[in-house]
Amino acid sequence: MESSNAALDVNSATDVLSTLLAPTESQKEKAAKAESTEPDSKESEEEAVEAETEETEEEVEETEESEEEGEEPKTVTIKIDGKEVEVTLDELKNGYQRQSDYTRKTMEAAEQRKAADAELNAAIQERRTYADNLQRMQIQLESALQEQNTIDWQRLIDTDPQEYLKQQHLYQQRQAQLQRNGIEQQQVNAKIQAEEQARFQSHLQAQQEELLAKLPEWKNDEKSKAEKVALREYLLNQGFDQKNVDNISDAKAVIMARKAMLYDKMMSKAQAVAKKVSNLPQKVEKPGVAETRNLDKRSNAFQRLSKSGSIDDAAAMFASIL
Repeated sequence: MESSNAALDVNSATDVLSTLLAPTESQKEKAAKAESTEPDSKESEEEAVEAETEETEEEVEETEESEEEGEEPKTVTIKIDGKEVEVTLDELKNGYQRQSDYTRKTMEAAEQRKAADAELNAAIQERRTYADNLQRMQIQLESALQEQNTIDWQRLIDTDPQEYLKQQHLYQQRQAQLQRNGIEQQQVNAKIQAEEQARFQSHLQAQQEELLAKLPEWKNDEKSKAEKVALREYLLNQGFDQKNVDNISDAKAVIMARKAMLYDKMMSKAQAVAKKVSNLPQKVEKPGVAETRNLDKRSNAFQRLSKSGSIDDAAAMFASIL
């Protein structure tokens, strides 16, 4: 009896213990819910971190933009057409990019013009060869007709009517060929003249572009016109033929002539200033003082010339040296 009660107690205890250790359905559901909600919580945490990071980055960008807006743009001083102008670094950069683009396009246009000129030259040469052949044919036809004009046509018709008809037909045929030859020569020569004129205009355009690239101050029409008139007068005074002066079409020749004219003007003014200075009464100064003052005058004159680039300042500088 006691042994059965003990076994019962042990079995009861085992069942109780198994019941306690085995999870109930509610506990399984809770565990499953916990496992299912755990990734959601991780995702929400990551989203929160990302949101905070984006807000921080936006704040940093806004701060940098506000700092940039608060700073004044840096400026540099450059010389445009002889005048000093202050521009920002952005303006300078944009101007350089535009200049680079302009230079590239100018070079491309120059290459295209060179290729077009080569084709035009080849066409002109071909037409000239054809015109020369037409001229030789004209000489041959004229010589043959002149020889036929020596025929005694009346005697020929009386003695050999068949040969007369043959020579008459040949004479008329040569006259028609000579007429067609003359018309063809006129047309060919007209085409050659038109092509040569087009080539000359292309040459003038290229020389004008080169001239403005070397002398940007000539983009001002008023200044360009005044200097051209002065340059023409200068060359005529130097003994150049008027026809040659009016037909100058080389940019390099114009630039060299202008340099010579400006140099002569500068030396003339320098000599005039030096003559005025030499006529002034001399001041008695202590040794070394005059030399220092002359050095200062030369330095100041050179600085003015460097800034302006004008002929008057150049003359003053040369006068200070003389």
